[in-house]
Amino acid sequence: MSENLLTEDEGVKALLAYIFSGSAIGPMGDKGVGYSLLKSSLTSFSWSAALEDFDGPDTPVDRYLITIDRRTKKISTPEPIVLSETELADAILSATGQHLYSWARFTDGSLSISYKVTVEEDDNASYVIQLRHHGYVASMDSFMTLISRTIDPSVLPIPPVYPIPGEETHERTAGMGRQITQYIPGTMASSIYPQLSHKERLIFVQKIALAFSACWEIQLPEPRLIGELIASNVDGQITLRVGPDRHDGLGGPFDSVRGYLREHIKSSLIALEKQQGIEEYKDKYLHRIREIVNTRLQEIPAIVEKIPIVAMHTDMGPHNIIVSSEKPTEIQAIIDWEFLASAPYASHYRTIEMFSRKNALSQFGPEYECADELREAFWNTIPNWKQWNESEATQTFLEWFKFGLFMKAERRPEDLPNEERESYWAENIRVVEGMFDKYSPNLNEASNT
Repeated sequence: MSENLLTEDEGVKALLAYIFSGSAIGPMGDKGVGYSLLKSSLTSFSWSAALEDFDGPDTPVDRYLITIDRRTKKISTPEPIVLSETELADAILSATGQHLYSWARFTDGSLSISYKVTVEEDDNASYVIQLRHHGYVASMDSFMTLISRTIDPSVLPIPPVYPIPGEETHERTAGMGRQITQYIPGTMASSIYPQLSHKERLIFVQKIALAFSACWEIQLPEPRLIGELIASNVDGQITLRVGPDRHDGLGGPFDSVRGYLREHIKSSLIALEKQQGIEEYKDKYLHRIREIVNTRLQEIPAIVEKIPIVAMHTDMGPHNIIVSSEKPTEIQAIIDWEFLASAPYASHYRTIEMFSRKNALSQFGPEYECADELREAFWNTIPNWKQWNESEATQTFLEWFKFGLFMKAERRPEDLPNEERESYWAENIRVVEGMFDKYSPNLNEASNT
């Protein structure tokens, strides 16, 4: 009976318990678990899972396919997720007409495994073949092709892409897609940016502002909906459409900004309720957060409907930007276009803030020195968007969007020094208490008990 089927949440718990046992895919040590749902059906869940050293060196990670039977709860023996030499050779031949010469595992993304390959026909040509666990590869290829045709590569540089014929059908069958791009030499900005001087950061944020703006100016279909942006290439003609949001599981597509914000906030409340290891935070704030979510979401002002809906790479942070090894303010390529969206431009808030803040376990680190100058440099570079950023529509949108963004706190490590412990949830507390003061001032602390 359906009520006895394993739910996705129960599947995650079973998966993590299996991996944390230490007998599944290796000893835990100080590593964390990275996982991604590949397939979901009436009978099973299939996951990609790996042990990852999130603070360690940027090296390839062994990923495994693990399937859980929803009826019997039986967990399959993990199978390595790999591309064989034959599969790599077939892919590169189909996409480029060239023959595989050499290959090696390459740095992975969070939702992919990668190989760097060379070919017999050209000693100077190198490619990256990625087996992607998320996103529609055919859509990614089409969107990247659209960018290469319509946007100056000095403004929004991307790696040349080589679509594999028939990949859309292959991905539907396999549950994972293969993407081939040209290898771009350089260094990830995430490893360089924290060491830059303030002057260098100012130069960098001006360049990345132009890249954001170029993406935001891509023409979307009308009426502009909010959801996942999907590109199709039929006989060289690239078209865009908007489907339900998959990345955050919000559903849709939404025809109103208020509808999108409501689902964003409701989804965040569910995530907060599930979050483990933050009982002190939840004891103090969860009840009042629920009160606002249950009673105030219909009060989101209509002015938010004026905010521009744009095309966006929703994860365009320093970890997806390749810079020159010799000149770190030179952007070589922006990569990993899995997360394409049609969404209010200000939903980029957290990503843009990455260029003004240091990395932190809380996901919202302390500001760099003169962080406001970095923000000013970003928005002054794109004055039309600066006007929008200062508008009532955007500020009202951000009030509600940040409420959803920050209501769930990250688990706080037990061994933090007192000063860091006090500041760990500072932004979460500032945002939610600001909403309490404005929207539930009469709900006092006694209501938490």
